[in-house]
Amino acid sequence: MLTYQERFIPGQRDSLILLQNLLESGLFFDYMMYHQQQEVRIAANALAVISVSLEELSIQSLDQLQFQPIHDPFKQVESAFANLQIENWTAYGYISFDMARFYYPYTKAINQPLLYFFVPETELRITSEGVYIKSLNHLSKLQAICELETASKSYSPTTIPELHFTEKQQYIQKVEQLIQAIQARELQKAIICRSIKFSGELDLLGTYTLGYQRNHSARSYCFQLGEVQGVGFSPEILMEIHADHWIVTNPLAGTRPRGKNLEEDQQLQRELFTDAKEVKEHALSILLVQQEMSGICVENTVKISDFMQVKQYPYVQHLSSHVVGQLQADKTPWDALKALFPAITVSGIEKSQAIAWIDRLEDTPRGIYAGAIGWLNGEGQADFAIPIRSAYQYGNSIHLNAGAGIMGESIPQREYIECGNKMNTILTNLVLKSD
Repeated sequence: MLTYQERFIPGQRDSLILLQNLLESGLFFDYMMYHQQQEVRIAANALAVISVSLEELSIQSLDQLQFQPIHDPFKQVESAFANLQIENWTAYGYISFDMARFYYPYTKAINQPLLYFFVPETELRITSEGVYIKSLNHLSKLQAICELETASKSYSPTTIPELHFTEKQQYIQKVEQLIQAIQARELQKAIICRSIKFSGELDLLGTYTLGYQRNHSARSYCFQLGEVQGVGFSPEILMEIHADHWIVTNPLAGTRPRGKNLEEDQQLQRELFTDAKEVKEHALSILLVQQEMSGICVENTVKISDFMQVKQYPYVQHLSSHVVGQLQADKTPWDALKALFPAITVSGIEKSQAIAWIDRLEDTPRGIYAGAIGWLNGEGQADFAIPIRSAYQYGNSIHLNAGAGIMGESIPQREYIECGNKMNTILTNLVLKSD
C-alpha cells in the first residue's frame, strides 16, 4: 500500500503564481488545477490512471495495466478505484458528455478518452491558512517552490480572425425543428449548442489567468492530461458530496444577457422573473432534479434552497436554485453521477428524448463540454462542476461550445444570441501560444 508524505506550509499563497512556478520547475507533467470556494487544488503526475474508451476500461496502477470490456462503466470505474493500493487517495479528472452513449441514445464520441481520472503523485491544497502538500516525494523541493516570491506574468487575449460558428440560419433551422417536436409533445426541452473548432495551441495558464481575473465562477479549472487540455469558468455545480454524505446540486436554467448599465441590467433581471419561458424552464429543471435526487437520497431529505435566485456573470445572468439531500448509506459518488449525469440543464426534459434530439441535431460530439469535471476521494466526498464556458484542445484542434435551452415558447433568434453571449466568457479571454 502506497502512503503519501504530508507537510503544511503556513501563509497565504497566490495559486496562479504557485502553478506558474510549479510548471516552470519541471517537476510537473500532466496536471489539473481546480478552484472551488475557499480552496484551490493542484494535482500532478499520475500514480494511477483509470480511463474509458469506446471499447474498454483501462486501469494503469503501480506499473500494472489491465483492460475490461465495457458494460456499466460508472460502476466498473467505481470498482477499479475500490481496488487501488494507494492510501488516502483522491482522483482528479473529467467525464465527457459522450459517456452518455453508454446510458442514453447518443452515438457521437471524441477520438480521446471519454472518461479520464488520475490519482496524483503530488497534491497541493491552497487555503487562506496555507498550503497543504501531499506527495510521495519532492516535499522539500515543493516547499521551496511554495516559498518563492515571483511576480505573475501578464497576458493579453489573442485576436482570432475568421472564426466559423455554426451558420446562423442552420442553427435557427435546428431550433425551429426542435420547437415543432416539443409542440408535438415528443419532449419538453433540449439544449442545442453552437460550436467552434479551429487549429492552434492553447496557452492554458494565460487563458486561465485572464479568465480568472474577469470571472467569479462557481468553479474554475485548467488541466493538461496527455493530448487533452482544457480551461473553463463554470457557473454550475453538478454535485458536491460532503463528509456527512449530504449532496448538493446547483441547476442554472433561465438566462438573460447583462445590461450595458445598471438600469438595463436590472430591467433584464426583472425579465427573468416575468418571462414565462424562462420561469417554466427553471421550474421544470428543478422538479426533474428533485426526482433524480430522490432515487439516491434518504426519504424526505431532498429539499430546495435559494429557489430562483439570480446569479450574475460578465456576459449573462441566470436563474439559480440549490437542491440538497442526504445520500443513502449504500450509495456512492458513482451512483450519484449515474443519477445526475448528464445534467438536465445541459441535456433536457425528458432526458432520454432530449439526448436523442441532441444527437440528431448537433453535427459534432460535445466531448468534455457539458459533462463533468472535478475530483472524488476514497472517503466518498466529491466535487464536480459542469464544464461549460470552456475551451478544450484535442491534439491540434481547439473546441468551444455554448448552448441554449429550447422550449416550445423559444424564439430562435434569441436562443442564437444567447449562445453567443455565453461563448464570450471564454472567447474574450482566450490566449494562444505564438509560433
